[in-house]
Amino acid sequence: MEDDTLSRRNFLRGAAGAATAAGAVAAGAGNAAAQATADGSGTVEVGAGDQGLKYTPGTDEPLYVTPGTTVTFDWVSGGHNIVVDSQPDGGGWGGHEPIEDEGFSHEFTFETTGVYEYYCAPHESVGMVASIEVVETLPTPTPQPSGPPEVPDSAKSLGVASFIAMVTTLGLAFFFTKYGGDYEPPEE
Repeated sequence: MEDDTLSRRNFLRGAAGAATAAGAVAAGAGNAAAQATADGSGTVEVGAGDQGLKYTPGTDEPLYVTPGTTVTFDWVSGGHNIVVDSQPDGGGWGGHEPIEDEGFSHEFTFETTGVYEYYCAPHESVGMVASIEVVETLPTPTPQPSGPPEVPDSAKSLGVASFIAMVTTLGLAFFFTKYGGDYEPPEE
């Protein structure tokens, strides 16, 4: 007859297997994001971010593409341009210096490997600078450790209220059990 109880060892084996599977799925998702620009196209949002003063990707981290990739620059807010600061010899990218507004697009096919640095002339002083790196092989992204899940404030409030209700109920039960039992039996 088999023992159907769950041992600690079997539980840990199952948990380790589940964690490994989740890690493999997360790593696969990260690699897919890195290879998205290897299909011959890529997109940069011009004027993105909280203040509308970033190239995304490009400002916080470079956009990596392979030679022959056509990158589309989509303006998502107004008053921006693309001024090429530096590029490899033979790069031939002229950027797009006229100021444009939301809805405008500009494309360029990057053929020469190297680093292309560019900025927005009206917003360079506040950090609207970016770079594109044309490489033969795309870098493999490092998986980011996931932290604990975020708990909404409403759930925290509900948890505190439930805790208070349970403590109050236990306190009242203790009080009535200890001090509330002085009743005389009913007379017949």
